[in-house]
Amino acid sequence: MNKTLTRLEALKDLVQDAIDQGATTVEQIHKRIVDLPLSVLEKNGLLDVDSDKRDEMWNKSIGHVYEAIRRVNQEIGDLASQAFEAVDDQLIIQQNIREAAELEELERAGRAKVIESSTAVEPQVRVADAAPVEQKPVA
Repeated sequence: MNKTLTRLEALKDLVQDAIDQGATTVEQIHKRIVDLPLSVLEKNGLLDVDSDKRDEMWNKSIGHVYEAIRRVNQEIGDLASQAFEAVDDQLIIQQNIREAAELEELERAGRAKVIESSTAVEPQVRVADAAPVEQKPVA
């Protein structure tokens, strides 16, 4: 991945982590805020619910909200990563097309030669020279 896209990916990760940690912090604060009035109501006999059941119910409902926020954050991060990869792939494809066109131009001008290479991934590898290649007889 090129340098700019790598930096964008790192920035995306930083923002994603900040959102996730922020959601967790706000969730904890939210639970404490909800607990205060419920405790007062319970102490005054105005809330006829078992405190353990009440806490479980509130924690589940509040937890679902913040879990949804974290899930959406993860999905957006995944989509951004896929977009960065697609852009990077496109840049590589464009570079390959550009290099192939330049090599074809060199071949037309007679300044490139096709050689065989046993170690190359492709059976024939083109090598572009700055000047036309001259074949010397083998002695």
